[in-house]
Amino acid sequence: MARAWKTWVSRTGFVAAAGLALSSAGCIAAAVGAAAAGGAAVGYAYWNAPLVRDYAANFGDAQTATKTALADLQFPVLKEQPDGAGTLLETRTGDNVPVRIFLDLVTSPVPADGSLTRISVRVGHFGDDAISTRIQDQIARHLPTAAPLARPAAPPPVAESAPPPLAAPVAQAKHEVKQP
Repeated sequence: MARAWKTWVSRTGFVAAAGLALSSAGCIAAAVGAAAAGGAAVGYAYWNAPLVRDYAANFGDAQTATKTALADLQFPVLKEQPDGAGTLLETRTGDNVPVRIFLDLVTSPVPADGSLTRISVRVGHFGDDAISTRIQDQIARHLPTAAPLARPAAPPPVAESAPPPLAAPVAQAKHEVKQP
């Protein structure tokens, strides 16, 4: 009888442990789901942090304009390094937040435009739109303005001929009604 009691208690303990594990499995799944959603939100915020603009300027002019813009805004260039086909510039804001500026040469989707320089400004890890916009606007001020595309010459005025003569009215036969 004592042996049966121990078997029953151990089986009940196993069932209770299994029930506890199953009941908390929902909490674990919810915790894992929340962690995944939080990670996705952080990843999305990081992905959208840089402010990116394409400029119709050659790479050298864009790089010079970027350095001049940073000097105007009193951002010291702390690091400049080639990064593949582009360049990475690093600086810091007045309150010591890191700023990374990437310059890349890209091909325009419009073949007539040729190559563009893409400038990406990331302030901190998750971005600061006000500072990024200010840097991009300052860069745009220092880029050489492209000459507007030549407009096609206006076609020469067409000499208008005299309007066509109006058709002469068709002579209508007069029907005279004689009265008796």
